[in-house]
Amino acid sequence: MDPIEAIRAIGALILVLGLILGMAWAVRKYGGRLGMTGAQPRAGDLRVVEFRSLDMRRKLAVVRWGDREHLLCIGPAGDCVVAERAALEPAVDQQEPVQ
Repeated sequence: MDPIEAIRAIGALILVLGLILGMAWAVRKYGGRLGMTGAQPRAGDLRVVEFRSLDMRRKLAVVRWGDREHLLCIGPAGDCVVAERAALEPAVDQQEPVQ
């Protein structure tokens, strides 16, 4: 193996490792947004209205169940209800049609 081939092999290895690390960083940073779409909610009275990360381990979620909304803290130590309130607007499938 001459020095030119060794330099090319090391350069290719550095390039591939850089691509792998870049993809891992992108998935960690934007991975939570990949699965969330603006699709219409499915029929039923339970749905996640909003979801936010507090840090790497804990997350907040607003869950609508019927005509109530619950703010949940989800983490490795356990889950807890932080607050609850009446839903501000009716669910999409329960709204009256506009004429």
